[in-house]
Amino acid sequence: MSDQSQRDASLWSCGSLGKLHGLAGELYLNLAPDGLERLVAGERFYVAAAGADELRPCVVTRCGGTDRRPLVCLDLAPDRESARALQGRELLAAGGELDARPNYRVGDLLGLPVRTASGRFVGEVGEVLESPAHEILSLRAPDGHSILIPLVEALVAPSPSGDALIVVDGLLEDS
Repeated sequence: MSDQSQRDASLWSCGSLGKLHGLAGELYLNLAPDGLERLVAGERFYVAAAGADELRPCVVTRCGGTDRRPLVCLDLAPDRESARALQGRELLAAGGELDARPNYRVGDLLGLPVRTASGRFVGEVGEVLESPAHEILSLRAPDGHSILIPLVEALVAPSPSGDALIVVDGLLEDS
């Protein structure tokens, strides 16, 4: 896979690689929201430094620990010293059932208009906020107020043309 196709793939954060455990290169995974679900569902994995464009493909050779504090072994880190070099890097997943999920890049969302399914303009995306459960869209409404909407499939979808977001009717009171 080329570097460009890696960047274009729908990548999902599992979390950041944390403290070392044992002598065999195991690392605790500091989970991202839904990180464990993504780790289980993913078929391909990559390691990236925070904010870096370069991705290194890897194989998760072992998962252990607990649901709250998982441990992972990667083929990039067969021993403790090579695992130490991966601490703080993000573990990303792709493929499998993750490919069927809508994936949004924050930079692509900022400034997008948001409409209800019936076409009423609600506002434009001003910020994407992180929360423990999921991201939250902060919209700038036409009247200047902020509107917060959870960025979840049940409430938000891309428009067919991809140039706007659609929120379910009834989510916001009509004014």
